[in-house]
This record gives sequence, structure tokens and C-alpha cells, in this order.
Amino acid sequence: MITKKQVEKEFRAELQDILNKWGAEISAEDHFTGYSECGEDIRMTVTIPNIYDKDTCDTIREYAEINLGRYMDAEKKS
Repeated sequence: MITKKQVEKEFRAELQDILNKWGAEISAEDHFTGYSECGEDIRMTVTIPNIYDKDTCDTIREYAEINLGRYMDAEKKS
């Protein structure tokens, strides 16, 4: 049996590998701070920085901000 600590450790390691591959960060925050909806619109966002060519200053990869929304689960396969 795989324990919950082992599951967490493996999951975090795989997630960290993906973040490292893209140089990305994940954050979760309320997008309606200060309004009556405060705390009701928590969104997870992945931020991926742009990459420039050091010699030509050309953009190799554009900055990206991916809104994962409030909830994300495993893709269901039929």
C-alpha cells in the first residue's frame, strides 16, 4: 500500500518537475478583494515567464498567464 505521505511526496515531485520545465509558478488568490464576493472567487493561476535570446533580444517564448479557475480535476478517459 502506498501511504498518503508517499502519494503527496510523489505528486509534489512531479508537479515541481513541470514547474521547473516551464520556469512557472502557481498562485491562488481572490480576484474580487474588497467586494461582497470577497473570498468567493479564488482562482489558481500559472505564470510562465517570457524568454529572450541574449544575443538578438528577440522573444523566444511569450509570457503566459494561465487561469486554472477554482477547481481542476483529472481528465476522464472513456
